[in-house]
Amino acid sequence: MRILMVALCIAASVVVAPLWVPLVLAAWAADILGSPVRRLEHVLGGRRRAAAAVVVLLVVGALIPIIGIAAALASGVAELLGQVRAALEGRGSLASVLLGQGVPGAATQPEAPDWANLAGRYGANAWHALSIVARASATAIIGLLVFVAALYTFAVEGERIRSWLEQHAPIPHAAVTRLVGAFHETGRGLIVAGGGTALAQGAVATCAYIAIGVPRALLLGPLTAICALVPFVGTGLVWIPLAIELATAGQYWRAGVVVGVGAVIHSLIDNFVRPMLARYGRLRLPTFLVLVSMLGGLAAFGTTGALLGPLLVRLCVESMAIISEGKNGYPHRGR
Repeated sequence: MRILMVALCIAASVVVAPLWVPLVLAAWAADILGSPVRRLEHVLGGRRRAAAAVVVLLVVGALIPIIGIAAALASGVAELLGQVRAALEGRGSLASVLLGQGVPGAATQPEAPDWANLAGRYGANAWHALSIVARASATAIIGLLVFVAALYTFAVEGERIRSWLEQHAPIPHAAVTRLVGAFHETGRGLIVAGGGTALAQGAVATCAYIAIGVPRALLLGPLTAICALVPFVGTGLVWIPLAIELATAGQYWRAGVVVGVGAVIHSLIDNFVRPMLARYGRLRLPTFLVLVSMLGGLAAFGTTGALLGPLLVRLCVESMAIISEGKNGYPHRGR
């Protein structure tokens, strides 16, 4: 039976693995929204399912415009990253990438598109491109449906699922409790503290770039929020080269504003907003280890590795602590 159980657990993991991202995000979201669900349940006279349904509907209503904005900007951010990479490899100018096709105020002469040439180059690949978009859209829709269904399930049955795991997992009850706590801690740390701070820094950067007339402000702003998730360097990945290119182009006052926003305002957000958010979710890992786990996760698993890397490292650290305490009297059996 033990061999059969291990084989079936491996098979079940293979089945669930393609959908691990929406499932993990739903579990983290259910943990974060646990308090609002309980309060609404009290208001509704103990109707847990109704309270969970209302909260899930509110979350979906908030996610739809965010997903729409992200989808509209995704291709532009991807194109911008590709152009930056090409410029760093010597194919093009970084200034032309970050500042549009020149400095603000410079006149440009648009070229008329050669429609025949475009049709000849891309017409044969139109169906292939359409099929890729369709598959990506289908994957996103399936992921969203799984997230919504899982969020509702975890919000309603979360305590029961946790109790079942504590009773049936082949490790001690206390160890399951600690591992589940580390799992939820990682979600709160990444989403609440890290994500909230990154959104604040991205919003400030976007407003500043728009105010001073930096081209591609609506792309550089979200890119700043993404880079803010990277420990140590953070938003400097965007505002430092942007300020250098503005100064090189003779736009000194714009460069000064960018430096001020990047070095002062973002620092204030990082030192005041992050600690406030950390009260609701703090990832207890050294900053260097978070950086290594994110970058290693990206290299090993792609984009989703930015979540999976810190999660695996945090669970690994917790399991090592449990085993270490077991050598000093930690109960290995029973409860």
